[in-house]
Amino acid sequence: MKTVLFISSNKVLGQGLSAAIHAKPELDFLWAAQLHYPQAVVGVDIFHADVVILDIVDQADMDQAVGICQPLRQVEQDLKILLLVRPEQSAVCSRVIDAKNAGLIDDFVFYDSSLAYLLAKLAAFS
Repeated sequence: MKTVLFISSNKVLGQGLSAAIHAKPELDFLWAAQLHYPQAVVGVDIFHADVVILDIVDQADMDQAVGICQPLRQVEQDLKILLLVRPEQSAVCSRVIDAKNAGLIDDFVFYDSSLAYLLAKLAAFS
Protein backbone atom coordinates (compact mmCIF):
# COMPACT_ATOMS: atom_id res chain seq x y z
CA MET A 1 0.00 0.00 0.00
CA LYS A 2 1.28 3.45 -0.96
CA THR A 3 0.69 6.49 1.24
CA VAL A 4 -0.38 9.73 -0.43
CA LEU A 5 0.26 12.89 1.60
CA PHE A 6 -1.86 15.84 0.46
CA ILE A 7 -0.60 19.26 1.56
CA SER A 8 -3.05 22.12 1.20
CA SER A 9 -4.87 24.76 3.20
CA ASN A 10 -8.05 23.75 1.33
CA LYS A 11 -9.71 21.24 3.66
CA VAL A 12 -12.73 20.78 1.39
CA LEU A 13 -10.54 19.79 -1.57
CA GLY A 14 -8.61 17.42 0.67
CA GLN A 15 -11.81 15.78 1.90
CA GLY A 16 -13.09 15.38 -1.66
CA LEU A 17 -9.86 13.81 -2.88
CA SER A 18 -9.77 11.56 0.18
CA ALA A 19 -13.28 10.32 -0.61
CA ALA A 20 -12.28 9.70 -4.24
CA ILE A 21 -9.22 7.70 -3.16
CA HIS A 22 -11.25 5.65 -0.68
CA ALA A 23 -13.85 4.96 -3.39
CA LYS A 24 -11.12 3.28 -5.47
CA PRO A 25 -9.69 0.55 -3.20
CA GLU A 26 -8.00 -1.03 -6.21
CA LEU A 27 -5.54 1.87 -6.20
CA ASP A 28 -4.26 0.57 -2.85
CA PHE A 29 -3.55 4.06 -1.45
CA LEU A 30 -3.61 5.26 2.12
CA TRP A 31 -4.55 8.98 2.37
CA ALA A 32 -3.03 11.51 4.76
CA ALA A 33 -3.32 15.30 4.79
CA GLN A 34 -1.62 18.34 6.32
CA LEU A 35 -2.49 22.00 6.22
CA HIS A 36 0.96 23.61 6.16
CA TYR A 37 3.86 23.43 3.69
CA PRO A 38 6.63 24.01 6.27
CA GLN A 39 5.65 20.76 8.00
CA ALA A 40 5.94 18.71 4.81
CA VAL A 41 9.29 17.12 5.63
CA VAL A 42 8.03 16.03 9.04
CA GLY A 43 4.77 14.80 7.49
CA VAL A 44 6.62 12.64 4.97
CA ASP A 45 8.48 11.03 7.83
CA ILE A 46 5.49 10.61 10.16
CA PHE A 47 3.14 9.22 7.50
CA HIS A 48 5.87 7.30 5.61
CA ALA A 49 4.60 8.98 2.45
CA ASP A 50 5.35 7.54 -0.96
CA VAL A 51 3.65 10.35 -2.89
CA VAL A 52 3.19 14.01 -1.94
CA ILE A 53 0.57 16.19 -3.62
CA LEU A 54 1.24 19.89 -3.10
CA ASP A 55 -1.77 22.10 -3.78
CA ILE A 56 -0.56 25.31 -5.44
CA VAL A 57 -3.14 28.08 -5.20
CA ASP A 58 -0.99 31.12 -5.96
CA GLN A 59 2.56 32.44 -6.36
CA ALA A 60 3.19 32.38 -2.59
CA ASP A 61 2.27 28.67 -2.46
CA MET A 62 4.55 28.04 -5.43
CA ASP A 63 7.45 29.75 -3.69
CA GLN A 64 6.90 27.61 -0.59
CA ALA A 65 6.51 24.41 -2.63
CA VAL A 66 9.75 24.97 -4.55
CA GLY A 67 11.47 25.72 -1.26
CA ILE A 68 10.45 22.40 0.27
CA CYS A 69 10.90 20.11 -2.74
CA GLN A 70 14.68 19.87 -2.31
CA PRO A 71 14.51 18.92 1.41
CA LEU A 72 11.74 16.43 0.58
CA ARG A 73 14.00 14.78 -2.01
CA GLN A 74 16.85 14.62 0.52
CA VAL A 75 14.66 12.98 3.17
CA GLU A 76 13.18 10.35 0.85
CA GLN A 77 14.77 9.89 -2.56
CA ASP A 78 12.04 7.54 -3.83
CA LEU A 79 9.34 10.04 -2.91
CA LYS A 80 7.14 11.13 -5.81
CA ILE A 81 6.08 14.78 -5.82
CA LEU A 82 3.02 15.95 -7.73
CA LEU A 83 1.83 19.57 -7.89
CA LEU A 84 -1.83 20.47 -8.27
CA VAL A 85 -1.86 23.80 -10.15
CA ARG A 86 -4.35 26.38 -11.42
CA PRO A 87 -3.80 26.73 -15.19
CA GLU A 88 -4.77 30.41 -15.40
CA GLN A 89 -1.71 31.61 -13.49
CA SER A 90 1.01 31.82 -16.13
CA ALA A 91 3.84 32.76 -13.73
CA VAL A 92 3.04 29.76 -11.54
CA CYS A 93 2.78 27.46 -14.56
CA SER A 94 6.18 28.63 -15.75
CA ARG A 95 7.73 27.89 -12.34
CA VAL A 96 6.08 24.47 -12.27
CA ILE A 97 7.63 23.58 -15.63
CA ASP A 98 11.01 24.83 -14.42
CA ALA A 99 10.67 22.71 -11.25
CA LYS A 100 9.83 19.64 -13.33
CA ASN A 101 12.76 20.23 -15.69
CA ALA A 102 15.08 20.68 -12.68
CA GLY A 103 13.92 17.36 -11.21
CA LEU A 104 12.40 18.97 -8.11
CA ILE A 105 8.98 17.47 -8.88
CA ASP A 106 7.89 14.39 -10.76
CA ASP A 107 4.76 15.77 -12.38
CA PHE A 108 1.88 18.23 -12.16
CA VAL A 109 -1.85 18.24 -12.80
CA PHE A 110 -3.99 21.25 -13.56
CA TYR A 111 -7.07 21.96 -11.46
CA ASP A 112 -9.29 21.70 -14.52
CA SER A 113 -8.17 18.13 -15.23
CA SER A 114 -10.58 15.34 -14.48
CA LEU A 115 -10.46 13.38 -11.25
CA ALA A 116 -9.85 10.26 -13.35
CA TYR A 117 -6.74 11.91 -14.80
CA LEU A 118 -5.39 12.76 -11.34
CA LEU A 119 -6.03 9.22 -10.12
CA ALA A 120 -4.30 7.84 -13.20
CA LYS A 121 -1.25 10.00 -12.43
CA LEU A 122 -1.23 8.65 -8.89
CA ALA A 123 -1.61 5.08 -10.10
CA ALA A 124 1.36 5.59 -12.44
CA PHE A 125 3.53 6.34 -9.40
CA SER A 126 2.81 2.87 -7.98
